Amino acid sequence: MPKYILSLPALLLFSTPAISYEVIDNDLAYLHFYGDIKARALILDEQDNDYTFGDSKVGVLGRYAMTDMIAIASGLETQVNFDADEDKNEDDVIVSQYFVGLYAEAIGRLTYGKHNTSSDDLNGIDYSEAFGGDANLNAVGVKGDTIKYVYNNELFTVNATYGFEDGKQRRKVRELFGQYNLADLVIIGGIGKTSTNTQQSQTDATYFQTTARMEMGDTNLGMTYYHQDFKNHLKPSQSADKNAIAVAGQIAFTEGLTGYLGHEVIKKDSSQSNGTRNNSYLGISVVPIEYTKLFAEMNYDAPANSTDELNFAFGAVIVW
Repeated sequence: MPKYILSLPALLLFSTPAISYEVIDNDLAYLHFYGDIKARALILDEQDNDYTFGDSKVGVLGRYAMTDMIAIASGLETQVNFDADEDKNEDDVIVSQYFVGLYAEAIGRLTYGKHNTSSDDLNGIDYSEAFGGDANLNAVGVKGDTIKYVYNNELFTVNATYGFEDGKQRRKVRELFGQYNLADLVIIGGIGKTSTNTQQSQTDATYFQTTARMEMGDTNLGMTYYHQDFKNHLKPSQSADKNAIAVAGQIAFTEGLTGYLGHEVIKKDSSQSNGTRNNSYLGISVVPIEYTKLFAEMNYDAPANSTDELNFAFGAVIVW
């Protein structure tokens, strides 16, 4: 199967899928729909097995040129919860992202809405389909009531998010991340800070990460270092410093067969508990037909203060 890497206009703000359905594509307007359905079975060592359709989503992205220089960008994404439990008052459909704003090629785009944070857009190394990503120490993945600025070209990207103090936790988010492309080498780095401000929760978290990734055709290899300094002002004993390293790689054996592996080390220091967790995964994915991927993954998890686990995951993804 050929790689359907979609070359979207730079104004489309949040991460786009590998495959999508273009409805309009001309100099004046652009509109496309996308979505994916993920079915996954987790065979867990120390917990009950989990069978889920989680993380399925449907979205639409678009732009409209007001002048030769300025365009309006907008989008909407919903998460579809096929496993919603009515007894737990879970929603079947959740609006996960939305935005509207302006784009100019020379200066980038500025939008307002509910976004992926910059640290989520420019994340570290993780090729796992099920068990990776625990070394990621950024505090927030999606934030409502945010202003986001993105500028990118072939050489570098600047990505900044400011989230206003709102929600039940009165959370504020400030992030600045960037990416630099040098031939096969991609360097990512950034810093962020979040805070909550209620009578029950008064916390600050400062975090940063730096990533180096080699992209050599069908082979990708990289490493990420994460740090987080978390302070709980109401319960100082829960304050903690965390450091993590993730190393991962993937290789395409054939056009539709890819293998991947990774190892994550997460170290926590606090007055309540100290310890180091090691998390490893090994997997393989196959694309039998267009728009469909099957995967199998094995995970060895060695938590700091509990029993080691050997877990397995099997799943399928349909993307359009």
